[in-house]
Amino acid sequence: MPFELFVAIRYLLAKRKQAFISLISLISTLGVAVGVMALIVALALMTGLQGELRNRILGSMAHVYVWRTGGLQDYQQDVARLRMFDGVLGAAPAIDDQALLISEDTSTFVTIKGIDPALEGQVTDVGTAMQSGRLSDLHDATDTEPPGVLIGKDLAAKLKVKVGDSVNLLTPEGTLTPGGMMPRVRPLRVVGVCL
Repeated sequence: MPFELFVAIRYLLAKRKQAFISLISLISTLGVAVGVMALIVALALMTGLQGELRNRILGSMAHVYVWRTGGLQDYQQDVARLRMFDGVLGAAPAIDDQALLISEDTSTFVTIKGIDPALEGQVTDVGTAMQSGRLSDLHDATDTEPPGVLIGKDLAAKLKVKVGDSVNLLTPEGTLTPGGMMPRVRPLRVVGVCL
């Protein structure tokens, strides 16, 4: 019999006179087992949470951003040129800015991102993160409808809007009038809510 097994059996199955030692050993063994179990559960939860956070963060934005001083004149040509590099799986244009989003009930400052819906799925997971609506529902303004906008679920809750509702976008770049610079207000229609 191995020495370790002999010592374990000796203290776990003690004689009647040493029953108290057996009880202490049993409680100690259970305590160690519960501690190890708690550690394994905590590590499993943290590993899963870390993976989920990493996937959400990396999936919500492109891995590399390329800027050109003066802006992009022909983004389709630039996208095609970027896709020629080895290791580039996708490319899509984007415009970022700050604005004020206004609903019937409230308003809030937001960071807006202008995208090409046909190319955005190559660089982010926004298409799969849709809670309601679809990325393909984004479109330019028509004679009968304003352009579409996607918003996050927290912003939708704060503005108290859902798919199909109208919001107004107030941007700091406005129109120069005789009365001074007037901010530009654009009506938008919510076409999707993302996670």
